[in-house]
Amino acid sequence: MKKMPLNQVKWVRAILFAVGLLMLCLGVHLRLLPLTLLGLVPLLGGVLFGFLFYRCPHCGKFLGRADGGYCPFCGEKLDT
Repeated sequence: MKKMPLNQVKWVRAILFAVGLLMLCLGVHLRLLPLTLLGLVPLLGGVLFGFLFYRCPHCGKFLGRADGGYCPFCGEKLDT
């Protein structure tokens, strides 16, 4: 499987979080339980997507909250 660039992973993860959070807040505000529960799907999907794909392209370790230009584990430059 071809690796996804880190910049693209960040965008997809951010969009999933934003859509999920918007649906969650709208569901709570309108007191619509189905919309609130449906908002959890993209929110949790963003977490899972980030965990699966936000990895160092060199060593493959999960980057977590590391947002620098270099991998904290192997020290290689990240292509962001």
